[in-house]
Amino acid sequence: MPSRRHVLSSLLVGTLHAGCLLLVALDLGYSVGPSNYSVLGLSWRYGGLVVVAAVPVWLVLRYRLVAPLVALIVTTGYVLGMELTPPGPTFRDVAELERLAEPTGIIVVENGLYIVRYMINASVWTVGFLFVGLLEYATRTRWERLPDVSRPISWLSIPAHKRRAAGIAAIGGLLHATVMVWFAYRLGVTMSSGFEVLLYLYGAVGMWLLAAIPLYLLVRHRLLAPATLLTMFVLRDVQAEFAANPDDPHAFYIGAWFVFLGLVLVVGGIEYVLRRIGGYQRLGSLT
Repeated sequence: MPSRRHVLSSLLVGTLHAGCLLLVALDLGYSVGPSNYSVLGLSWRYGGLVVVAAVPVWLVLRYRLVAPLVALIVTTGYVLGMELTPPGPTFRDVAELERLAEPTGIIVVENGLYIVRYMINASVWTVGFLFVGLLEYATRTRWERLPDVSRPISWLSIPAHKRRAAGIAAIGGLLHATVMVWFAYRLGVTMSSGFEVLLYLYGAVGMWLLAAIPLYLLVRHRLLAPATLLTMFVLRDVQAEFAANPDDPHAFYIGAWFVFLGLVLVVGGIEYVLRRIGGYQRLGSLT
């Protein structure tokens, strides 16, 4: 019963979150009403706004993990702040920008669309918030100065056995790869030679490795730095899409994933060395 109550409460908050953002978007003049989408498109967009808020709320109610909720509040506050503060969204016909004699009917929005992009990319934000929650859980199980989690997760003991850690890493990597490849497809990331299928396969493998390795190091060896860097990559990548520009950062993220993986391994190695040095120093003080 408590679990069901937590789920219902989380969905209620998620629905209120979605309703608030959609009302603001409609008031600003965005075409985000139900009549503008198919049933599938409506479910994806509206459902995304519900889930992106419901997941952090559920983590608070179920496990007392507060960091994802803080991240949600900051993100939603940023979106509403950018929409509601001057200069606000400006709608212009392409003819005005191109100095054409007749209007084209194609409208460009300047200084806006934050809510629309937040809604479309809600799945990426949700993955980022999940990673934030996992980091908080691992941190609170490692450092005695932080309060223990009120209800430990039965299948997520840290440090985990090799097989369990590999399973968690594989699932987390698959989630990250699926969402990030979809993100690239939605943004229209392509190759000039036309080998889009190869690009997406290459990107999928990289996205899986980029998440699976830090998650394994986190749940198996309690190395926090790699997973922290991964979470920062995800949130920074999707946040950059609020200000759409020709230099798409996600194309670099998915195309040059080995650069990000290298950074993850470097910080993981540094943390491991520092921990070993600290362990030797504590051992020396006891002898």
